Amino acid sequence: MFGFLKDLFLTKKAKAALEKKARAEARAKKAKPRTEREARIAQMQDKAKDLVTPDRAELIRKAMEVQRAKKVILADLSDEQRQRLVATAMKRLLNEGRQKD
Repeated sequence: MFGFLKDLFLTKKAKAALEKKARAEARAKKAKPRTEREARIAQMQDKAKDLVTPDRAELIRKAMEVQRAKKVILADLSDEQRQRLVATAMKRLLNEGRQKD
């Protein structure tokens, strides 16, 4: 609308800064969550960035790797083997706090 005024009064550096700001605002408009749910998710993700330190993220990543490896091993078991494994695990968990006589 007042583009000709920008040419008259602003320096090249100021024009570049204005254009950069306009591009950033345009990107922000496109990046805004479309629904309230997405807005809440984005807000929680921002909060989570403070909670998850690099060490903690690495620990979580390693735990997920172990879980995937165990899942592959358990998937290869037959139904009978899986039933025996569950029974053994339950016996050990139930007797965990007790001392042997």
